[in-house]
Amino acid sequence: MKILVVSKPWKGGLGRYFCHALKDMFPGKVEWVSTRPQGLADYLRFQRDPEGWWQSLRQRIDTADCAAVFFVGYRKEFRAIRPDMRNVLYIVDDVRMQPGDLGAFGRVFLSDPGYEKDLLALLPHDRFGGILPFAHYPPVHRPAQRAVRRHGVCFIGNRDAKRDYWIEQLLKNDIPVQIVGNYFMKAPVFWRHPFAFRPGVANDAMEGIYARHSVSFNIHAGVVRAGTNMRTFEAAGYGIPQVVEYLEGIEKYFEPEKEILFYRSPEDMAEKTSYLLGNPGFAQQMAQRAHKRAVAEHTYRHRIMTALGHLLPV
Repeated sequence: MKILVVSKPWKGGLGRYFCHALKDMFPGKVEWVSTRPQGLADYLRFQRDPEGWWQSLRQRIDTADCAAVFFVGYRKEFRAIRPDMRNVLYIVDDVRMQPGDLGAFGRVFLSDPGYEKDLLALLPHDRFGGILPFAHYPPVHRPAQRAVRRHGVCFIGNRDAKRDYWIEQLLKNDIPVQIVGNYFMKAPVFWRHPFAFRPGVANDAMEGIYARHSVSFNIHAGVVRAGTNMRTFEAAGYGIPQVVEYLEGIEKYFEPEKEILFYRSPEDMAEKTSYLLGNPGFAQQMAQRAHKRAVAEHTYRHRIMTALGHLLPV
């Protein structure tokens, strides 16, 4: 029995986390198929003949002797893959497909419940698997192993026009904040508060940032309509208290006021962040409850059983 994971070498780690979790469950049975050239020879082959490169990749998928093929993220090149009930697609964030694009997949899942109607307009209802939220991978997203002095608030994420506004509002309240991410030099808010920003870091370095801060705040990118993003689950795994922007449906994953604080306005965000900074005992208890919930319900092992449980042995 073989399981294929088809994804790009994701900077955010999503394909990597699914692949690692599957390897934990089925050692020696998981193969990763990259949707980006790997190595110089592969890159040159792609540059010479991109369509031939994709045709070879599709043939590799179509002829694989496997129990399941799990596609993390959609590519227009998938349209030409042979239809097979073993093909399971996980659509991340928004729905940009056209009619006929999803014919290769026996089941399709969606990360953002705000796009459910868009997807159902393109897909027979019996092939819609449902909403598959993001999760955390406990071997990576885990509480810091050593005690360090915690201070202030952190945000880890890439630049987004919506995020620029919320970051500006938080910085106006004189709350000690460190923003870690890419592209912020292009934003006016960076030039008004340059010492609050740090360059983006690799996924494995996030643990150290969370370990040095007392609170994590989370702003969803503009593309997210409902539910929440990866960072909410990961921060819960790291065991850091969180203040997260409220979106419809997020309370299905974590209980408001008990496991995570949610905000709906700049004033609400500043007030709740300050409250956690001033009440470290409550903040830590809340983080522990969120961590316990994440381990019990929100790991990539849980998501794999939802998405592929009908194809894999118990």
